[in-house]
Amino acid sequence: MAAGLIFLFACNGGGTDPASPDAPGGVDAPPSGGWTPLVTKTWTLEPGGEKTSDLQIVDLDRDIYVGGMRPLAPVGTHHTLLFRGVTGTNMIYASGVGTGELVFPPGKGLKLTAGEVLGLQLHIYNTSENSISGTSGIEIMEVDPSTVTDEVDLFLPGPQDLSLPANQSTTLSGSCTVSTPYKVFALFPHMHQYGTHFKTTLTIGGQTQTLHDAEYDFEHQDVKTFEPIQLNVGDKIDTECTWTNPTGGVVEEGESSDKEMCYSILYRFPRGTEEFCND
Repeated sequence: MAAGLIFLFACNGGGTDPASPDAPGGVDAPPSGGWTPLVTKTWTLEPGGEKTSDLQIVDLDRDIYVGGMRPLAPVGTHHTLLFRGVTGTNMIYASGVGTGELVFPPGKGLKLTAGEVLGLQLHIYNTSENSISGTSGIEIMEVDPSTVTDEVDLFLPGPQDLSLPANQSTTLSGSCTVSTPYKVFALFPHMHQYGTHFKTTLTIGGQTQTLHDAEYDFEHQDVKTFEPIQLNVGDKIDTECTWTNPTGGVVEEGESSDKEMCYSILYRFPRGTEEFCND
C-alpha cells in the first residue's frame, strides 16, 4: 500500500448472522450468461452519517473466472472496492457514484481462486435529512474458464499525497512508467466532489495520445471502455487532475467525499504485479 492512501477496514462488531445473505461463504454458480451477487452488505445511516471503512468478507469455495463486474450501489454509496485478502493491498475492482457495468473483452477474465478471501470495502455517506438504508455490493458475470486466454486486473496510476490549498483551484499530475508489457482496455477516472477536470494521456513509443480529457462530474463516474491498447516497457501513463477547493481549509488525500484522490484506474491484461504506479 502506498504511503498516505487511506483504504482502512473495520469489521462489524458482533459478527454477521450466518443465515443472512451477507454471511461469509461460497458463491453459487449463476445461470449461464447472467449476473449474480459476489458479495453484498446491508447498511443503515442516520442523517449526516458516514462510514468510511466497512468490510464484508467472502470465502471462495471454487475457482471463478469473471468476465464482467458491476456495482450494487443504492443512494448513499460513494464508492465500492473489492480486494484480494483483507489488508487492502490488492484491489481488483473499483466503482463510484453512477458507475455502470464493465464487461471484459472476449477471452479475458479475472480469476478468483478457490480458498481465496475477498474483502468488500464500502464508503457510504448520507447527505440527506432522513435516515437511509440499502444493500451495496458487487455482481459478476462468470465466463467459461476454457475460453479465457488472458487474466485481467487493475492498477492505479496517479499522483499521491495530495494537498489542495484553501479557496483556490489546483492542478496536479503524476507519471507512471510501464515496467512490463500489457494492454489496457478500460479507464475509471476517479476524484471526489472537489474535482473539476480529469485528463489521462499515454506516451507510446515516444508518441503522446490523449486517452481521456473532460470535465469531471462526481455524480456520474463512468467507466470508459476502448479497444485494447498495447503498452510496452518505457511507455508512460500521465494523470492530471484539477480541483476547486471552496473551503477555508486545506483538503488532503483520503477516501471521504470531503477529502480528495486522483487516479487513472486502468484495467489491463495480462495480469500485472503492481497495484499503484507513480514515478
